[in-house]
Amino acid sequence: MADQGFIVNTAEVLTVGTSYAIGKIVTLNENDAIDANSRAMPQSCYLSHLELQLDETSSTAATVSCFLTWDTLGDDPVTAEATGVSLHAGVSDPSLRNTSIAMDVWVRSPTDQSVNGTCYLFLKVDAGAVTVKKARLYWVSRHD
Repeated sequence: MADQGFIVNTAEVLTVGTSYAIGKIVTLNENDAIDANSRAMPQSCYLSHLELQLDETSSTAATVSCFLTWDTLGDDPVTAEATGVSLHAGVSDPSLRNTSIAMDVWVRSPTDQSVNGTCYLFLKVDAGAVTVKKARLYWVSRHD
């Protein structure tokens, strides 16, 4: 039997630009106020995919690059860097840029993880700046 869910960004992150920056990290965890369907990420699980919804602040971003970490400094990696992932414009709101990125990795959180059930998303775009509106990281846990 499998258990599944997703963790979400705790707040919008403004003016994410063309470089990774500690001041622009996106905190992902269970947050009922943001999405009542979010569920805490277990200590050991499979990370399926990451959904992103970005809103253009300036210029037109065509691609996004990102990675996940266990810590707020970006030094304890969860995933490898996904680079140059294409963004597509929203249908009803063309200022939105969206994508879904396959993670395809089994993880077990380390004892020195900054906050249990939480990971941190670092991202950058190829041009201009964006606001991170939504980020959802989907997980699956297997129980034998």
